[in-house]
Amino acid sequence: MALEGWINRFVAQLRVALVLVALKSAAAVKDSSRRKPRRARRELNNHFNMRIYWKEGYRWQESSSEKKWCMQCKTNRCLKNSGLKIEQCDRGDWRQHFYFDDGRIRSRRNKAVCLEREGRSIVLENCNGSRDQVWDELRKDEPFQLRIPGNSEKCASQHHHPRQGEKVYMTSCKRSVFSQSDKW
Repeated sequence: MALEGWINRFVAQLRVALVLVALKSAAAVKDSSRRKPRRARRELNNHFNMRIYWKEGYRWQESSSEKKWCMQCKTNRCLKNSGLKIEQCDRGDWRQHFYFDDGRIRSRRNKAVCLEREGRSIVLENCNGSRDQVWDELRKDEPFQLRIPGNSEKCASQHHHPRQGEKVYMTSCKRSVFSQSDKW
């Protein structure tokens, strides 16, 4: 009899413990649903050259042959505060390699810096989540205008037919469309 009483008390205590565990678990699930979901850490491993889009029929600098012009850091190490320029594309030149990163464009040469708008200028600044570092319509699979989110008036371009060494900055999308240099 004594053993049977002890077993009954043990089973009752076990039931109480299981109910408490279930209640804590339900409370934790409810609490976690209120929190913002954590973003998965991104792997920055698919770099690309930011090349000005060209298609058959375009005429740049009085030539109808395809030119491959890419955005490039002005400094060798893509340092903070340096600007961007247009150069002949070179897949081996890391100054021309970039990553898409949650609407930002990050340099491969110096992963600490992102493209940032400062008035009309575009410079490399430490990536800090600033809205001036966020760009609209970033795509790797089709041409896009490099624009401010929600603003179709200003695009990143050199605003006319591209030439080596020209500065990339914010300019009128209409003017860039006219010169066929509005897309990347």
